[in-house]
Amino acid sequence: MDLYDGTTDPEETLRVYKVQMYIQDVADAAYCRYFPATLKGVAQSWFSDLPLGTISCFEDLAGGFIS
Repeated sequence: MDLYDGTTDPEETLRVYKVQMYIQDVADAAYCRYFPATLKGVAQSWFSDLPLGTISCFEDLAGGFIS
């Protein structure tokens, strides 16, 4: 999976990520924990700037990522 830098389709990035995580058979918390490793540049900055406690599940994170 290529690192997402904010210049391509974020929905496609999420689709690829979800498939890769699904086959790992991991809990929702792992989806959140590993997601930042798929980001770089402005996308990584966006994630780093999220206020603590604002994400309670991966769907929250995915929704913020798309918007």
